[in-house]
Amino acid sequence: MTVRALLLASSVAVAACGGGAPRTEPARPPRPATSADVAPPARPGRLWRRDVVATLSRGLGDFLTRLELEPLLVGGKFRGWRIVKLRQGDPIWMGVDLAPSDVVTAVNGRPIERPEQALTAFQSLAVATELRVTYERDGARREIVYPIDDEPVR
Repeated sequence: MTVRALLLASSVAVAACGGGAPRTEPARPPRPATSADVAPPARPGRLWRRDVVATLSRGLGDFLTRLELEPLLVGGKFRGWRIVKLRQGDPIWMGVDLAPSDVVTAVNGRPIERPEQALTAFQSLAVATELRVTYERDGARREIVYPIDDEPVR
């Protein structure tokens, strides 16, 4: 569930950027995992920093395939990004409290209206101490918050 939350916030930030087509890279054979590669899972409701950085490194286009958004304007002013559809069956959304018709208004307290704002919000996750997605459901303000933990010392 924790990496799913990161992808969720990144998806919103990326969609605001316009994203473009997903980046494709040649497939690389997987490297065998070593004990140094295997970290214990993050505590429930938390993220590991290395998972955050790995997710961000996949690029913006990767996120656009997971949801559909549209801008919500109220009185001619941008209010947020309305979730139209979450890709059905995608495990990224399991356990994340977002649904179609929710309106995402900020990521980590940053506005996401303009592409440069959304890009800044996306990039800020690499060093952030938490992931905070602010959204509205049925007119009520809500937040999803996931602290980001550094790796435990071994």
